[in-house]
Amino acid sequence: MRERRKGSRYSANFRVYFPEFNISGHTFNISLDGCYVVVDSSMSAGFITDLLVELPVVGVIALKGYVQHLDQAKSGVGLEFVQVRFEPDQTEYYSIYSRFLKGISQLEEVRENYLDLVKQDRLKPCVLPSKFGKVETT
Repeated sequence: MRERRKGSRYSANFRVYFPEFNISGHTFNISLDGCYVVVDSSMSAGFITDLLVELPVVGVIALKGYVQHLDQAKSGVGLEFVQVRFEPDQTEYYSIYSRFLKGISQLEEVRENYLDLVKQDRLKPCVLPSKFGKVETT
């Protein structure tokens, strides 16, 4: 199957709530154009729905998504974000989301730089003591 996505996709685990269905889930990945949400759902492909997404540091924002596909094996839905021309707040929320995503891409760049420095033995990866719980390092 040919990849149809235009932009970069980032692994992300953000809480999501669908008010119409009174169900919640979490993102598996996100992009500028949409996201994959792990959720037990009775939604149908082709359905347009409102969703609330909790973005770290920013807070909860309201978006509107078109259900592109359902994945019964993973228990989730692939959503494409849509902006509704007659609802000005949707454009503002999407603008905030877009700016947030640009920040993620910058953080990814910082992480790659850090990992390159580790590979070059210019830095050693740091690890928190185990009393703080499991901390993964790359």
